[in-house]
Amino acid sequence: MSAGMGAGPHAAPVHEPRHEAPARRVVVVGPAHPAKGGTALHTTELARHLAAAPDSEVKLVSWARQYPAALYPGRPEVPDGVPEVPGFTPTVRSLAWSSPASWVRTGRRLAAADLVVLTHVVPVQVPALLGVLAGLRSTRSRARTVVVAHNVLPHEARPGDALLVRRLLSGVDGVLVHTDEQAELARAHGAARVEVADLPPHLPGGAPLPGPAGSRVPRDGALRLLSLGAVREYKGVDLLLEALRSVPAARLTVAGELWGRAGRAVRELAADPELRERVELREGYVPAAELPALLAAHDALVLPYRSATASQNALLAFAHGLPVLATRTGSFPAQVRDGVDGVLVEPGSAPALVQGLLRLTGGGLQRLREGVQAPDLEEPWFAYLAALRRAARGGTAAAPPGGPLLAVAKRGAEHALWTRVRVQRRVGEQLAARALAAPPARRPVPSGVPRTGVLQDAAEVADALAQARRLHLPAHPDAPKNWDALGAVAAVLTLADDGSRSARVLDAGSARYSPVLPWLRLYGFGAERGALAGINLEFGAPVHRDGVEFRHGDVTDTGLPDASLDAVTCMSVIEHGVPVPEFLAETARVLRPGGVLCLSTDYDADPPDTSGVSAYGAPVRIFSPADVRELVAQADGVGLELLGELSEQVLAHPERPVHWARTGLDYTFVLLTFRRR
Repeated sequence: MSAGMGAGPHAAPVHEPRHEAPARRVVVVGPAHPAKGGTALHTTELARHLAAAPDSEVKLVSWARQYPAALYPGRPEVPDGVPEVPGFTPTVRSLAWSSPASWVRTGRRLAAADLVVLTHVVPVQVPALLGVLAGLRSTRSRARTVVVAHNVLPHEARPGDALLVRRLLSGVDGVLVHTDEQAELARAHGAARVEVADLPPHLPGGAPLPGPAGSRVPRDGALRLLSLGAVREYKGVDLLLEALRSVPAARLTVAGELWGRAGRAVRELAADPELRERVELREGYVPAAELPALLAAHDALVLPYRSATASQNALLAFAHGLPVLATRTGSFPAQVRDGVDGVLVEPGSAPALVQGLLRLTGGGLQRLREGVQAPDLEEPWFAYLAALRRAARGGTAAAPPGGPLLAVAKRGAEHALWTRVRVQRRVGEQLAARALAAPPARRPVPSGVPRTGVLQDAAEVADALAQARRLHLPAHPDAPKNWDALGAVAAVLTLADDGSRSARVLDAGSARYSPVLPWLRLYGFGAERGALAGINLEFGAPVHRDGVEFRHGDVTDTGLPDASLDAVTCMSVIEHGVPVPEFLAETARVLRPGGVLCLSTDYDADPPDTSGVSAYGAPVRIFSPADVRELVAQADGVGLELLGELSEQVLAHPERPVHWARTGLDYTFVLLTFRRR
């Protein structure tokens, strides 16, 4: 092509060989029953979900003794001996914090594993995990190793913690964390391969009590608030008590163990004459069996954290019908929809908590309660296990093609594009609010590009470029790329969207400077987090641009749940070594019935000879009419029905309007649109 910044031949490589099936023999090392707390629940559920894969053999290796008593003031086991979730079999409790011999011995016993997953929570356990790794490597095992880091560093760090964590994270193939902030911290502490996935649900306590939240127990008219879990400095319960002084209509229950100085501060505040009639301290661990009744007795769960990583307490509240007041830290902004099912305020501020509490009073509580939706407890595990498999591959993301100068040019184009999108969107919203312009969603639908067809000539290129400019869509600098992008956006608007602009769209093999996702953003898509996303093997850590997420991913193995997308776009990607049958099968799996795939690729009715020509590690391929018909047949076999026809007349073209200067090749594009049966 004439410009060196388009998708198509200039796109980053988007495929690596499809990875092997989930490891057959997997060992998960981490806390489990009778250990209490969310990490033990997560480890148990992780083992259970891994074991659900066909032909998998999974073993859970846990602790007989986790911590020195001096470092853990609470009781480390569940008080009644009853598991908070069903136990996993087989579970072996062979590790003890005080026995280095148990660490190495455990590692040696894992020699036959294909994958070893180490759960990291606190640095005091890192020497034991390093001992497990040393024992494993002494056997010359070929097992892949992954650390699941709930906290890269502890909330209350001690001298030496960073050094221990660096030794652990730099000594494994990959690291899985639960927030972008933790990913950056992991990289800063030596991790070579870091994957990010939302913490999947692993809720204790069983089903909620029958009846709507707030109507299941007698009430006295006061706003009933609940703080749940061990009281520690970073959780900010003291700030919540300070805020409570200014909201006399609210009552608070603090249910959990009160640790150290933070616990003493909460006791002192709760004893203040101004608060003691409105604050109940329910000290001690709350058994899972008591959670449904406790949650049913309150109107809202409050999470006033000063800082956080990932927590499932908001999901626990939603599962029991309660709205949530939380601070904007850790995973809470991604879990709580401010003004819909909860309230978000700035962390570390009692005045901010006061304002949040006032939003819960009066009719505000009822509106939020109506917005609460029970979380899906299974689908998030699909993405989580896919991220775990990617972390196990080790290494780093694929290097961007084209060398450092082209990489700098692409980055400049990316920032210019997304700056324009953000400014244009905000200006449009402001004008619409003043009734001076139509909302962005009313922008005319692109026209003139067939759902299935071939780019005919230079005139069609010019028409597409002119239309993009008329629609105030930032034109792609490589002019022919505007043609298929307009067709893809039109298909999403007319075929995959119900008018609400809520469609979930994946751009497979995306580039952050490609036009499809920014154009959809300008049409009003992407208001919901994660609704617009692009994947590419070039990408490393997830990057967000104006609500669109770009993340590492394989187009033949996305890790997304079945039927979770409304549309997939794939612009000038499959010609770069992608196994087409695998890509089509994966796309059919993730599309909902009626969802659409818009696919473009390099094409010519009489392709030029590309023998010996390669780019980005793969032979250059220009699809012929026979290749296109074979692709359509493969798509039909997995449930993707072509919209349009492939007659000889459709596949003919009088000109070759695309020129790739690097190879000297001239050809055109074909655009194919499919609907999932």
